[in-house]
Amino acid sequence: MSRKARLKALWEGVCPGRVKENEPLGPYTTLKIGGPAEWLIEPLNERETERIIALARGEKVPWRVLGQGSNLLVSDKGIKGLVIRLWSREKPRVVRTFSDGGVLVEVTAGYSLSNLVRYGIREGLGGLEFLVGIPGSVGGAWAMNAGSYGRQIGDLTHYLITLSPKGTLTRKGKKDLAFAYRSLDLEPGEIILSGGLKLKVRPREEIRRETKRLWSSRKNTQPWDRPSCGSVFKNPPGGFAARLIEEAGLKGRKKGGAQISEVHANFIVNLGGAKAGDVVALMNRIRRRVWSRFGIVLEPEVKLWGCRLKPLWTAGNR
Repeated sequence: MSRKARLKALWEGVCPGRVKENEPLGPYTTLKIGGPAEWLIEPLNERETERIIALARGEKVPWRVLGQGSNLLVSDKGIKGLVIRLWSREKPRVVRTFSDGGVLVEVTAGYSLSNLVRYGIREGLGGLEFLVGIPGSVGGAWAMNAGSYGRQIGDLTHYLITLSPKGTLTRKGKKDLAFAYRSLDLEPGEIILSGGLKLKVRPREEIRRETKRLWSSRKNTQPWDRPSCGSVFKNPPGGFAARLIEEAGLKGRKKGGAQISEVHANFIVNLGGAKAGDVVALMNRIRRRVWSRFGIVLEPEVKLWGCRLKPLWTAGNR
């Protein structure tokens, strides 16, 4: 039996019918760009995820975790090794109540943010409203400390259950979690499986109104008619990436099938048929122009799989 056939048999033994070879990743990302994964596997629960990672580690197969593919740019050449796609329809569950009216809700990493916001409205649990309109999974939101309107998901997080690269399950309490602006300090290769969010009991109609207000604000200021990966660059201290890009005269600029959005300059949209190379070229152009005009280095917020940005620190950019 060939190594490829043996690996497929191992994967299928854990996730029958959910193992794909040379699977294009574009359809699994919000930007709709990306070459094939050598292997794509979709575990249904934490136990399957643990077993797949243990097999990959034992077989020395490199692996990555994919949520709902937001905040991600995948190389046109694809990804070697294994991509584990975490997705879940398992509903959040209340695990504890507090005397101050707080409620601790446990959520799996593969649950979608949009479903989580709807859950909060339906159950009368406030605190999630600022997440409305942010694409992706809860796990991805934790990993990048997603937020808006001055709030981040780290503010709500009571604990996380993570799996180390060596296969050790760990429960990390709030004091153990180093959330920062658009980041969470995790060990390389450590993945989030689930976690607890502390929410507050509030009238459903009050939550619904606040969610609607924030959604109206977001949809009027961001491009929703084209595929995108969300914010491309982190906001620099004391400023806004979108404002710098616009003041640099780059709003609306195109490369191939990609465009710096005319609605929000910190978004790059796929006009149709865009390649990862088109997006990278626009990102390089933005970074060079903003650096030369304002002396500010824009750091990418989008995760790059198999893509690289050109360094700014070259003789031509000094």
